[in-house]
Amino acid sequence: MNVSAQWLIDLVPGLTGKPEEISEHLALRGAPVDGITSPGGGLGDIIIGRVIRARQHPNADRLRVCEVDNGAEIVQIVCGAPVVRDGACYPLAPIGAILPGDFKIKKSKIRGEVSHGMLCSAKELGLGDDHSGIMELVGDFTPGESFIDSVGLNDFTLDVEVTANRGDLLSHVGIARELAAAGEGRIELPEIPDGSDLPLGYQTGAPEVEHTGFSVRIEDENLCHRYIGAVIRGVSVKPSPGWLQARLRGAGARPVNNVVDATNYVLLELGQPMHAFDLSELRGQSVIVRRASQKEAEFKTLDG
Repeated sequence: MNVSAQWLIDLVPGLTGKPEEISEHLALRGAPVDGITSPGGGLGDIIIGRVIRARQHPNADRLRVCEVDNGAEIVQIVCGAPVVRDGACYPLAPIGAILPGDFKIKKSKIRGEVSHGMLCSAKELGLGDDHSGIMELVGDFTPGESFIDSVGLNDFTLDVEVTANRGDLLSHVGIARELAAAGEGRIELPEIPDGSDLPLGYQTGAPEVEHTGFSVRIEDENLCHRYIGAVIRGVSVKPSPGWLQARLRGAGARPVNNVVDATNYVLLELGQPMHAFDLSELRGQSVIVRRASQKEAEFKTLDG
């Protein structure tokens, strides 16, 4: 299981030491660490760049010429992204920077315009699969500062070996509990803002429950004795805040959007599997828990 060292430290405030020391503690508790990596590995040369002005390339319809503040000076960079916003911040690979894959950035001339670096996409940084545009950063950033430090990639990911009899360790809280029991501190779970005011209700002993036009039905109680669901309306799908993206990357997961990331966050912190459905796309406005029929012996999973 991939575990974020910073996440553990936040859950156990008394926890101190480097990732290697945390690994030693876990090994003594029967959970050896097979490896330590960093989500910001290979990105030490990347800095924050702020676009001052972007204009159309005079000799290419699909290119933009940007004036970029790198913290020390304003440099010109040619960019192929379709949308570059004035005033927005992006990961900047200056001349001499080396990207993942041992790709070195050099001063170049693109269709007659000189480019002093590159504004990077998530895929070019090894942080996602999106190559359609450069990675716009959401929040307050200072040009010239380290990209790793600014977006919270200065974390370490521990690859913890969890044996079949230690399912309680399949979450950050589970790992934190083990460290706390070893005298490394005590667990402090983050508070849920306004959580006490949420109106919650539940029903037991019924194979099907309906609420505001949405239903959940369990057809095989021997395989699934409980299914918990909630309808959340008025949700806008968009990128997650920076702190959440950093949390997920520290645990070896890639951010997708605020809805998917929220479910993955709960899974990684508490070990509770979750999934979000688009209510408008659910056939019959219901979730049915059952065995697959003979005609459904083969199906395509979410990861292909």
